[in-house]
Amino acid sequence: MLFTVGLVFFDPNTVVPLLMERLTGSAVLVGIVGALQPLAKGIVPILSGNWISALEYKKRFLVSMMSVGRLSLWLLGLSLILIPSASRFFWAFLLLLVQMLFWFGDSAGDPAWMDMVGKSVQNDRRGRFFATRQIIGGLMSVAAGASVAAILGAPALVFPLNYGVVITIGALIYVGNIGTIGGMIERPSLTTKRLTVGALICALPHYLKANRVFSLTMIVLVLFNMARLSIPFFIVFGRREFGLAETALALFIPLQIAGRILGAIVWGFVGDRYGHQRAIALVVMTVAIPSTIAFTMEMLDLAIPAIVPFAILFFVLGFALEGWPPFINYMLDIVPARDRPLYAGLMGVGYVPAAVAAIVGGFMFQYWSYGGLFGVTTVFTITGFFVALALPTAARIHERKC
Repeated sequence: MLFTVGLVFFDPNTVVPLLMERLTGSAVLVGIVGALQPLAKGIVPILSGNWISALEYKKRFLVSMMSVGRLSLWLLGLSLILIPSASRFFWAFLLLLVQMLFWFGDSAGDPAWMDMVGKSVQNDRRGRFFATRQIIGGLMSVAAGASVAAILGAPALVFPLNYGVVITIGALIYVGNIGTIGGMIERPSLTTKRLTVGALICALPHYLKANRVFSLTMIVLVLFNMARLSIPFFIVFGRREFGLAETALALFIPLQIAGRILGAIVWGFVGDRYGHQRAIALVVMTVAIPSTIAFTMEMLDLAIPAIVPFAILFFVLGFALEGWPPFINYMLDIVPARDRPLYAGLMGVGYVPAAVAAIVGGFMFQYWSYGGLFGVTTVFTITGFFVALALPTAARIHERKC
């Protein structure tokens, strides 16, 4: 819950893109900063999943990796407050460094966290577990979002001091986030032999071939993550083309959080009641809507205030972005318990194309056209929906094995 609240102050879809665009004026750098999260999710969990596969207890590793990423926010927040007149090159380097440390540390802990969820929460309760976590965290985040908009719009706090205050508050919340994980009581896990890096790389194709349903799920995950072609640029698009002020975040952030809360309820209910594979299909269909709205706004001259479609866009975006638990829950259903850390790490490969997509999206946004970027994104994500329809239920998979 504290992770959800803290991320409001370091939001990768609004706060970070706006900060990078204002500090440097470069859409390409906005794309690069947006690429670091999926790049970390794509590479780091494979290595960390292999490392922790031999650990019976994984909490110490998880807390260490969380600390590396979360505590780096203090560096950025205090720098914005203490040396606001630094050069564009300095800010570009620092923001990229902090973003890299944050997401690489977070991603390294993902397999350990997934394993702890898998051995602590029953299969038919995981949907409700994620829903409860996100609903309560989301309600707390509504107030946090209003605070972010108020701080950014405060006349007494000039740029970039206002962003420094926002990020420092997020850093303080993440201290509590680390502390709560440290207080957990962990049960022992099943273990396997840790592979060398070379052996791990050679073994990855084997794991994909050994579980074809998992491989198909990976294809869906890649197409779902192609939404990241456009995600960092929605807020920049609104600022450049429609003159939306930063105070609009007072509406967009709470709406995005409200979308996440509703998404947590819907995806948790659908997954527990009708199967996580159906929840995945609905998630991928939903993530195509924001780019469709942006494409329509670029192509057509709408006779309504721009803030209305943007409000809908960010609400649906939050709804879709809360769709990652069905992928995790489905993975936990279709792979052997002993191999969960390795498969959890392997899931990260689905984020690697998204990292490239965010950088490509930056060049498309700056040197081609907004409509082209949003149109390509829509095609990829709609394709993912049709592929997701082929995913079988977990019950059918277990019947085949029997």
